[in-house]
Amino acid sequence: MTNTAATRVRRSPPVHTHAHLWLLLDGTGLHAPYGQLVIEPGTGRICCHLCGRWYVSLGGHVRRHGHTAESYRETMGLCRNRPLVAETLSRLIATRQSAAYLRSPELRARLAVGQELCKTGRLATLAATVHAGSPSPELTRLRRAALDAGRLTRAARRDRALADRLRELGFADLSSYLRHAHSIGTSLRSMAKATGLGWSRLRRELDAAGVATRPASSEGCAPTAIAR
Repeated sequence: MTNTAATRVRRSPPVHTHAHLWLLLDGTGLHAPYGQLVIEPGTGRICCHLCGRWYVSLGGHVRRHGHTAESYRETMGLCRNRPLVAETLSRLIATRQSAAYLRSPELRARLAVGQELCKTGRLATLAATVHAGSPSPELTRLRRAALDAGRLTRAARRDRALADRLRELGFADLSSYLRHAHSIGTSLRSMAKATGLGWSRLRRELDAAGVATRPASSEGCAPTAIAR
């Protein structure tokens, strides 16, 4: 009887990727959204737009796709200064560079030139000249998000200030105050002063509270309020 030795087949570990969900204008399939760097939760690894694999650093990997780090950022609509490494590795590199800066007088001397340009604003001017043109889609998205967040913050601040004024006046909400103020004959000018609201919003809030407004008959007078 012949014994046949079983041959162990070595299998490569599975590679977790996903199908093309996005496309470039030239039809190239992407595994991550254009203008966005996708980070894997838990590991912090970065998804390659072109193959869907996850890496701690994309800088060396993208050469397999015929890209440099700079051309990859440009093709994928990323910011020119976007790090292509995981945040943990980025922090490690920053720590090493800081330590090298502190212990090397020669390095500090070389960097002093750039620091002086930065202080005078010359560095920003040079950068704007080199990178003149439309901002990257990622930068546009980040700027829009910052503007939206700023608007929400300002709106929330105004709402808090209004709530504080209403509490001082003894009212839980704006509608209650407006209906009460109208019932005792308070002018719109006085309502606006008490609440800090502009005319446009005051009229909208009066309308929502069921109090209609009409222009005064005399020029220069504030509008009057009438009950619906």
